[in-house]
Amino acid sequence: MELLLPAVILGAVQGFTEFLPVSSTAHLKLLPQIMGWNQPLLNSQAFDVAMHAGTLAALLWVYGRTWMDLAAAMLRPGSPSGRFGWGMAAATVPVLLAGLLLEHAVERRLGSPLWIAAWIVLGAVALAIADRRASRGRQAASLSFQDALLIGLGQAVAVLPGFSRSGATITAGLLLGLTRAEAARYSFLLSVPAVAAACLWEARHLTGLETGEWTAILAGVVTSAITGGLAIRWLLAAVSRMSYRPFVGYRLALAAGIALWALAR
Repeated sequence: MELLLPAVILGAVQGFTEFLPVSSTAHLKLLPQIMGWNQPLLNSQAFDVAMHAGTLAALLWVYGRTWMDLAAAMLRPGSPSGRFGWGMAAATVPVLLAGLLLEHAVERRLGSPLWIAAWIVLGAVALAIADRRASRGRQAASLSFQDALLIGLGQAVAVLPGFSRSGATITAGLLLGLTRAEAARYSFLLSVPAVAAACLWEARHLTGLETGEWTAILAGVVTSAITGGLAIRWLLAAVSRMSYRPFVGYRLALAAGIALWALAR
């Protein structure tokens, strides 16, 4: 039982922060340290994979049918939907390469709390600048193949712990003129293949777990899926009537809190 409550809390945190532009990595990496949760499972790759499986379930809950339609349309690459689907496929390549080649090296060298605080601030500044350029009219369907690839390159920047994948893709979408809601929607759609690939690649770590550990993992997955689905729907509704400035403010406050905590240790 000592694992169950932390797993549920971390699952809820993962679900909300994976889709809001505030960095799930920063929250999941540092919250166990701040709370003094020293159980190896909570700091393991197996638990990280499980949390991402929960957010993948949330994405499929909301966008599963959309991706099925896109996959069918990709068989007709000359159609508008086919071009859109192939653009998203191309946009996924940079983050897959960055994750495969750079993620562990970056985390070792640039993953300390102070570095995480710095990446959070950098992402906040980029989001603030992009939010000022938000369009009132451009839709994701109008993105060219080159536009999609640029957003994919932005997604690859999220290999920096604390920058935020959703924050990076929303920022890139805003800079290309998407509306705030369309930038979020495109970000969520683009998350599906990236998160699915990460889950498949890291699934090998889900071996040798004890019964109690599986109970905690399943609780975290369910919580992550439910809160993730709610976060997606809430953000899409919220940014249709407000800017991303509250998230910029939250990121700056979070970075300040992390830096103060790290310096006081």
